Amino acid sequence: MIVTLDKMNRLVVPKLLRDRMGLKSGDEMELTLEADGIRLRPAVTQASLTEVDGILICASEVPPSAWDLVAFMNQQREERSIQLGGL
Repeated sequence: MIVTLDKMNRLVVPKLLRDRMGLKSGDEMELTLEADGIRLRPAVTQASLTEVDGILICASEVPPSAWDLVAFMNQQREERSIQLGGL
């Protein structure tokens, strides 16, 4: 996705990505400068894996729907087709 900085140099994370990552207003984000750009990701305050009765459990707040990469790609294609088709 391509996004644009607004007049106050803010970046808006598109709703589709916010929903996919389970982000909400007030969530902290981590910016990391890398050799080829900037990485933006949620600042994790707790371990994503916890042990319950000897079993590792995923405690991530990221909804399972975010893990369905095929569905994510299909939705991106559909949105892109709508943008290009002007529908």
